[in-house]
Amino acid sequence: MLHVRDLKTYFYTSNGIVKAVDGISFSIHAGETLALVGESGCGKSATALSLLRLISAPGKIVGGQIKFNGEDLLYLSEPQMRRVRGNRIAMIFQEPMTALNPVLRIGDQISEVLLQHQDISPDDARNRSIELLHQVGIPSPGQRIREFPHQLSGGLRQRVVIAMALACDPQLLIADEPTTALDVTIQAQIIELLGRLQQERKMATLLITHDLGIVAESAQQVAIMYAGLIVEYASVAQLFATPLHPYTRGLLASIPRLGEKKGRLSPIEGQVPSPWTNHTGCPFLERCPDVVPICSGRCPQLKETKPGHYVRCWRAE
Repeated sequence: MLHVRDLKTYFYTSNGIVKAVDGISFSIHAGETLALVGESGCGKSATALSLLRLISAPGKIVGGQIKFNGEDLLYLSEPQMRRVRGNRIAMIFQEPMTALNPVLRIGDQISEVLLQHQDISPDDARNRSIELLHQVGIPSPGQRIREFPHQLSGGLRQRVVIAMALACDPQLLIADEPTTALDVTIQAQIIELLGRLQQERKMATLLITHDLGIVAESAQQVAIMYAGLIVEYASVAQLFATPLHPYTRGLLASIPRLGEKKGRLSPIEGQVPSPWTNHTGCPFLERCPDVVPICSGRCPQLKETKPGHYVRCWRAE
């Protein structure tokens, strides 16, 4: 359904060029969930916004392809792209309080999506809004549509954002950190809700997260990002069984496990490189425990080392 090839999104700042997304490729099939994983600043959200062409100045998509059902979204006019956003491709934004308009009632915000993309009357849009709130598990939906975002808890606001994203029955859902700032119990409910709705609607999903526990539970494929690049790409089963990139192994080693007696967690030493760094070698060079001489000279390419398992590492090759 979605084929991204060599996507590059750069930000032109007074301090230099930030290569937020520096040539990444991945695919998502209908009904499948791909998890995009990495720490803050690695380019996950910039990738999601690039797919919807929501990158604003000083950012710019400078190269690549974004093919959705065979159509390259980078060649669509802005009116054509507006018919795609929220309709065929929808997004759950990272922070529900800022994703919702604080001065508009919940029902008006959901109805706006329906009125924009579907041939529907205001009364039908209101009834559909109530139905959507019921589907995402919000109690008393007829009352809730008259309320403002500040009157809802964080979990309920996130469910409203999900209802808005699903209003037009999209083929692809982009979920950008959908459980951020929610407590653990609510996180589990939101992930379960997304999984159920995906199965019912046969959607493809791009799940952006830094939580490998959510990945293990929810996704079929996973791409690990670091410094604007995908450093490992595999099925979830392959990645957890045989992680090949040192960064992936470091992420897995830093996860606490129940029943395991361990004094301290195993952190990844060092710091994420500055976004203005112009890498000549591997971007993970300064933090890697397995450096070989070639690492400082050239950045490795993402290569298939076993069927369906890709890695960007000289040692893995």
